[in-house]
Amino acid sequence: MWTALILMAGHSKRFGGDLPKQYHLLKGRPVYLYTLEALQRSQLFNHIILVVSHYYKGILAHEGVEIIEGGKTRRESSYRGLLACPPSTEYVLIHDAVRPFVSQRILEDNVEAALKYGAVDTCVESPDTLVKREGEFLLEIPPRELYLRGQTPQTFAYKIIRKAHEEAPFFTEHVDDCRLVLESGVRPYIVRGEEHNFKITTLQDLQRAENL
Repeated sequence: MWTALILMAGHSKRFGGDLPKQYHLLKGRPVYLYTLEALQRSQLFNHIILVVSHYYKGILAHEGVEIIEGGKTRRESSYRGLLACPPSTEYVLIHDAVRPFVSQRILEDNVEAALKYGAVDTCVESPDTLVKREGEFLLEIPPRELYLRGQTPQTFAYKIIRKAHEEAPFFTEHVDDCRLVLESGVRPYIVRGEEHNFKITTLQDLQRAENL
């Protein structure tokens, strides 16, 4: 059984304002709704869970979609989503609600790779030079071809991601599920992402989404 988690419990401090970015309107509809519908259209998932903040848990309702309350951090929200998965879940896909342009190809590639490798990260190449800093000074310019930019979805065999969360120290607040899996000893396979699969983090990102 396949379960998809859509993480949307964040408060969007970087976006500004009182309304979290996942609920801002994009062509008259909330951002998260595009993400939800993309996963539903894919017909790849038996069960979909929205992980939301306490306030919105009592407001949102979607037929055939489970809505649960997330935690104070991304890691806690992800783990709560894992705990809410149906007992028959064998694989789980975790996606940001504010990446509304995830394609069918990315979703299919994640599913196929997870079946083969057990852990998958979606990544894109960086067109810019990457630098390593020390404080406010440039320390190193590493070879660009060795580094990618991580996106979501990230997809896992359920036992692998559950074990990674439960074995990591409770104070470890990595925002990335693949990092927890990597530190548990499993190396995630890389699926090619897309530039359009960007995360809406700022008002400028929302304007870019409007243009698309």
